[in-house]
Amino acid sequence: MSVYIDRKYLLFLSSRLERFAQKKDDLYNFRCPYCGDSQKNKLKARGYVHRKDNDYYYMCHNCGFSTTFSKFLKHIDEGMYKQYALERYSNGENGHSNDKKPTFNLYGPKTSDRLIKKSKLPLEKISDLPDDHDAKKYILNRMIPSKFHDDIYYSENIEKVINKNYPEVDVNFSDDDRRIVLFHTDIDENITYIVGRSIELQPQKRYVKVKVNDGEKIFGLNRIDRSKTIYIVEGQFDSMFIDNAVASGDSNLIGIAEKFDKDDVVLVYDNEPRNKDINKLISRAIDMGYAVSLFPEAIKYKDINDMVLNGYTPMTINDIIVKNTHSGLTAKLRHSAWKKC
Repeated sequence: MSVYIDRKYLLFLSSRLERFAQKKDDLYNFRCPYCGDSQKNKLKARGYVHRKDNDYYYMCHNCGFSTTFSKFLKHIDEGMYKQYALERYSNGENGHSNDKKPTFNLYGPKTSDRLIKKSKLPLEKISDLPDDHDAKKYILNRMIPSKFHDDIYYSENIEKVINKNYPEVDVNFSDDDRRIVLFHTDIDENITYIVGRSIELQPQKRYVKVKVNDGEKIFGLNRIDRSKTIYIVEGQFDSMFIDNAVASGDSNLIGIAEKFDKDDVVLVYDNEPRNKDINKLISRAIDMGYAVSLFPEAIKYKDINDMVLNGYTPMTINDIIVKNTHSGLTAKLRHSAWKKC
């Protein structure tokens, strides 16, 4: 019955969801009402509602935000949400029964049940490659600290490695170029996501990301000190320059922040004051009570790695982040002055 009620209220909402369309049974697509979807292409629609077990869930492939259908409905129309909750309750169901955190697989319908550590895959560590190797030169040119070179790998064909070690995982890209390989792991260093960054001049895809296990999609989780403030950044390489940092691999920093106590984290978004999508996510983070750090106007570089490449030391960047961290009303005022759109 819960799926029927979810579907019923989704269709009630459909006229208010831009570019709403049903793709197949229990899969609906429209523009994301959280991030606003693409600002450059109004035809893009990357928000999806789909079924998991006996409930509907929402997921945006643009900002990465995911939630239950009940919370999605409440965000759009609180009055309709109250009717929805009452109807589920009247049918012998708790209106909040699907408020558990959903797990989405964006990179194929299957994941592996087995746990594999980084050291078990047949890949070469960057630290073991000669300095004239293309992959090693790429990492050196990006000035990635040498202490992380043991955690960065190289593969001639990462798709082949995935197919051999995770045969039950569907890899939905056709790509055999050479790649820098990074791993998102759980706290015990079991691999959850595999990320490949091409070093080819004109790759079919610059980045590929494959979910291989139903663990946390957090880069650097295994190396943080939870007794200290945790800084959440977008880029995996960016996290290597910041003290006690993890990375989301996208702009959905809130999705990572929700895994920790709110008072223990600071969200550090890329330095894109003209990006409407980023600004919406920052506003939402502030409204949710998170501390955010916004780079001062004098800094013109997009992200932390760019700052390092242009002469800023990691120590200086860490100091800038700490001094520009705010929450609550102060954060709102700072964000209002920071954004350029």
